[in-house]
Amino acid sequence: MRIPGQRCPACHEDTHEFTAHWSKRSLLPKARQIHDVKVATGTVKSGLSCHMYLPFATSCKSLCHAKLPQFRKEPPMHSFSSDRVNSAVPHSLRAQYHVTAPQQWLNDPQRPFYHGHECNMYYLYSSSYYLPGEWRHLVSHDHVMFEDQGIAIHLHEGLGVWSGSCVVDKDGTAGFGKNAILVFATQPSHGDDYQQEQYLWHSSDNGNTFSRCEKPVISNTDHSNWFRDPKIAWDEDERRWIAAIGRDHSVALYRSANLRVWQYLSTFTYQGEDIGGVECPDLFSMVADDGTTHWIIAGSMRGVLAGKTNTYAYWIGRFIDHEFVPDHEAPKWLDEGWDWYAAVTWHNPNDGRRYAIGWMNNWDYAARTVPTDATDNFNGMLSIVRTIRLASNGDEYELLSQPVETLDSYFSQNLIIEDMAVQGDRQLAFSGTAYRLTATIDRSSAEKASIRVGGSVDGSRYCEFGLDSAGFYMDRSHCERWDFPFKPWTLSRSEIADEACPIEITAFVDRQSVEVFVAEGRHVHSDQIYFIEGDEHVSLHTEGGEALFTDIRIASWSGVA
Repeated sequence: MRIPGQRCPACHEDTHEFTAHWSKRSLLPKARQIHDVKVATGTVKSGLSCHMYLPFATSCKSLCHAKLPQFRKEPPMHSFSSDRVNSAVPHSLRAQYHVTAPQQWLNDPQRPFYHGHECNMYYLYSSSYYLPGEWRHLVSHDHVMFEDQGIAIHLHEGLGVWSGSCVVDKDGTAGFGKNAILVFATQPSHGDDYQQEQYLWHSSDNGNTFSRCEKPVISNTDHSNWFRDPKIAWDEDERRWIAAIGRDHSVALYRSANLRVWQYLSTFTYQGEDIGGVECPDLFSMVADDGTTHWIIAGSMRGVLAGKTNTYAYWIGRFIDHEFVPDHEAPKWLDEGWDWYAAVTWHNPNDGRRYAIGWMNNWDYAARTVPTDATDNFNGMLSIVRTIRLASNGDEYELLSQPVETLDSYFSQNLIIEDMAVQGDRQLAFSGTAYRLTATIDRSSAEKASIRVGGSVDGSRYCEFGLDSAGFYMDRSHCERWDFPFKPWTLSRSEIADEACPIEITAFVDRQSVEVFVAEGRHVHSDQIYFIEGDEHVSLHTEGGEALFTDIRIASWSGVA
């Protein structure tokens, strides 16, 4: 999109018109450096960093300041006025069953690997807000409880390590020994963000520490500022490794026999509606429920350009003569909420299932302080882990997702209601901030039938999800905070025909988030919600008639399996 030149609200310098490519990385380090110089010379006050207005990469190497309309001037990190919280000693807002950083900043999760039955996962972490980034290590035995192992991949000469993926080199073909853990990730060579290249790290201690190979293994031959986030997949039929690298509106594919020497294979360029460049691409093959095998290419995309949300888009297809050929032109979406970005999927060799996890944020508003900065000194969380399956749907296929089954054992039942006919509002005899809710909704004669979670005592604040004549919707506009607004990114929708109703829903509420799984995981909506103290109630609501709610179950998080 074109952003007109204007004066920077921080340093008051004139800016230039430029093309925004929607990236979280390209000019932010440079903006910070220039801002630091201005602070030292007294040109701009500390805390009003120009980088707060640069959530997008630009098409020129010179720094252009542009205040985007959805961003507003923020105070310095961890500097909050007393009216931002409800008490002198703010209550904790840390999620109970979602991965959060111990302090400071968390974003993209990285595709895990398994050492025995231990799941090893990493995420991008920064102790200096959101740049530069390192890889922080987690381990889990059940995909629910993750233990922090500290930093596994550190900065290299001050440069951050961007997203990528892990590979277990069982046969030692890369030359680092059998079962070496390899990481392929993007770094800007020589600190030049227009020279994004793919580097290799290797570990011989099960992924706890890594050493970096000095030269890139996949070079950026056209010197593009969009050549990022490699995903490595094994092609059993062709006996080769394939690397998928995100490009501007495409995914570049490379092949290798030994994980060290890579050759260009082809490029998949999506057609149809414009949903921006590809970040955090995904590539894998999967067996559908009818026994057929398919390849999937996916990526985190700018869905708002096409009237959708910014989450995980995917194409199902096959390889023909080294080319990925999709079965459908329009992308399908694995999550239709606002906050499931930079998602990764992975195969568990122990149970044969595929899992997924995403960063619960959105680059339209991620680069700012949030309520947990003040209460708990951290910013960012990951979604719950989901089980993914490929289902046949007539002549097409689709990915469905469900909460990982091991979550169930961590919840204790508090409320069971078999049937409830509702006309108007009905508050339930439950309150809490971390729980799982299941129910079946039959809209019947009502124009709208919904469930409201995180409700305030007076009923003015709540997050709402349910059915109306257009299908399923999730709306967080009624729990907005004036100091941390989400508008206009508040309402998300899924088309569901009336004949498909009633529908079953499973919702996970956890202090600062709501994730809702609809119709056996055919639709999922994941949102951050900035609940405040006292937003603990649950109610049922209808408009224009009566609706039937059945099989209502609410179970609180116990933290003990």
